[in-house]
Amino acid sequence: MAGIRTLLVLGLVVAFGISAPADLPIKLEVRTVLDSRSANIHFSQRDDSVYPFSVTYGACGSSGVVYEKHHDISTVHAQGTDRLIWLLPDDIKSSGCLSAWSSTDELVGRSEPLVINKESRRWRKKRHLDSGTRLSKRASIPMTNSSGVDAIGPWFDGVAALEDVQIGAVDAAQAKAKKIAIVGAGMAGLMTWLCLNASGFQNLEIIEAGQRLGGRVQTAYLEGGPSDYQYQEMGPMRFPETIRYAGTNETLPVNDMQLVFQLADMMNQLNQGKTNYTVNFIPWIQTSPNGLYYFNGYKQANGLPPTVTEIKENPSLTGQTPEDPQVANITDLIFGIGCNPNTSAAVAKNVFTAFKAFVENGLNGLGGDDWSEFAYLHNYLGYSLNATDQAVNTGGARGGNSLWELMSVALQFSTRFWEHLANPILGGCSTTTDIPGIGSICYPSYKINSTGPGVMLASYTNSDFGIRFSSLPELEHVQYVLNAMVEIHGEVAREQYTGRYNRKCWALDPLESASWASPSVVPSALESGIRGSVQLLLELGLIDEAKAITEKFMARWISI
Repeated sequence: MAGIRTLLVLGLVVAFGISAPADLPIKLEVRTVLDSRSANIHFSQRDDSVYPFSVTYGACGSSGVVYEKHHDISTVHAQGTDRLIWLLPDDIKSSGCLSAWSSTDELVGRSEPLVINKESRRWRKKRHLDSGTRLSKRASIPMTNSSGVDAIGPWFDGVAALEDVQIGAVDAAQAKAKKIAIVGAGMAGLMTWLCLNASGFQNLEIIEAGQRLGGRVQTAYLEGGPSDYQYQEMGPMRFPETIRYAGTNETLPVNDMQLVFQLADMMNQLNQGKTNYTVNFIPWIQTSPNGLYYFNGYKQANGLPPTVTEIKENPSLTGQTPEDPQVANITDLIFGIGCNPNTSAAVAKNVFTAFKAFVENGLNGLGGDDWSEFAYLHNYLGYSLNATDQAVNTGGARGGNSLWELMSVALQFSTRFWEHLANPILGGCSTTTDIPGIGSICYPSYKINSTGPGVMLASYTNSDFGIRFSSLPELEHVQYVLNAMVEIHGEVAREQYTGRYNRKCWALDPLESASWASPSVVPSALESGIRGSVQLLLELGLIDEAKAITEKFMARWISI
């Protein structure tokens, strides 16, 4: 069959007197798979006298531009460029050729026949987005707040962005020689540098106002370095790989997190496996059956609060007074909204579409971000102020549960005494308390049952308490947290406290004081870096590089 095609092309060349592509003064080619609506056309010339020339797409056998072209692409007026931007129309046919024409309509360049895959996922996705579905609000790169933030909206459609800016011929070398400033050395800024560097940019500069890299990723070493394991994560600290879907009991991968693991693999390859730079992940223990449940000051005869397992087996051990029925109803309602198994499964599959669906009608048909928790429960559903305040555990109204102010206090102890209790606590964040401002208590998941000192995340709290306790002087706050650990664990906590601590109140950080977003801080930042890089590449006309970035980092939310 390949031989038949070759004979057919040769026959056309003979019949119409057309020069073969290699004999023409301009070489035209596409270097990426044509499975979406945008591409770069690469050109080079052996004869400088051909300028200006225009480029079209159409039948491969045409000898005149006027009546057999399918569409015009662009005109190159002078030397100094080597690419064109090609936006493929929806009605384009496969197996056509790119053709270059002189100012007198003489054929001066031709590509080989091109295969266009309009059945690809990318092309079908674009048709779906343009068909009037709820995902079709895409126009240009800038976004406004006129109708709210479109979670998968305007900045993700590369074709629409290119249609807006109408870039002509491109000099790729000149574009990549530009000096690019990246503001901030957080995860988004570092990812932007990596993407642009991988695309051939060398003149990159990161501008950071602080004294460290990482932004909201901050590891606090209370003693020694990484190999001493005397640290705590004061920001993001876990990357969930899978979730168990309650609807079918399936284990689903958290797709959004795969980017983190993919980036780690890439960094290890770039660093050629050097031990000091290798990224390894420590298995995370989220829950422990022996986590302590300390509420209303209730302790057992052994001087410790009951464990999570003991509470499950005997609920009377909670020591709690009877709960207001309204508070119980509100608590169940909040849990049903925030922990809905269908929503969790949707987030695991695609956090962008899941978030958009919640924003549009996540509260029984109402917009999920139209109400704060407090306003929805009290103003809309009519629960009392007292019951609402108790249920959302704040001193007043606050925003919805996707944003919060985070605060953490880490304390070092001379031994990992929690692992040597009668019911040892081996990792996890299962110890909880109603002591104000403490929140969850997390025990290290690494070096279980090791000797020597250990670091406990003694307070991990957010929202209203995250702001209120930030106002305490640092030493007073640390002493308050230590006293709480003594109250929960006993005097052993006071005896073994080494005096080393780290306190991080993000609300007080002049560079990172904005609210935190749920559920994926690090992947969201990495995706921002990818999106910003792709936007810049598109604005410079470097479509091939933009496609390579979206392919490499699974940027399924970007349409190019």
